[in-house]
Amino acid sequence: MRQFFCRSVLALFVSLMLLNPAKADFPRVWTAESSDHGQTYSFGSEQSRVWTELGSDHHLAVYTTFTNDPYAEGSANRRYDYFTFNFPQVKLGSDGRTFEYRTREGRVIPVALRKRDFFGIEEIRLLPSSSLEIRKKHGYLSLILVIWEPSASDDSD
Repeated sequence: MRQFFCRSVLALFVSLMLLNPAKADFPRVWTAESSDHGQTYSFGSEQSRVWTELGSDHHLAVYTTFTNDPYAEGSANRRYDYFTFNFPQVKLGSDGRTFEYRTREGRVIPVALRKRDFFGIEEIRLLPSSSLEIRKKHGYLSLILVIWEPSASDDSD
């Protein structure tokens, strides 16, 4: 009897794994690396980040400030480095509010959204389907936008 029960549970488990529609629901991930690079302090930190739209093609860009502030001795040694990183692969969509990434297969993935806040100030924010990765090896900056396709279960919420 015990052997029959173990085999039944195993068969049920295997059939659920094979018939589970969620197994094809894993998100696909793409990256958009900025061709811009910068040199800043090895031991500094990011102080600010502002997303913006640049160029006649209306692509996404980020203004960022790095500082040596946590490691500077006194205000005389404090330095700030200002950079602009462009992401020409991410362009403003036809609705004029959503920045989109187009994959090689032709899929359009929303990356960021432009909207006005309470005071009417317009700002651009990344959507939950994307994040910014900052690589700073020995002060050499590279920025990569990581974009993943929202799953079907995310759309139903």
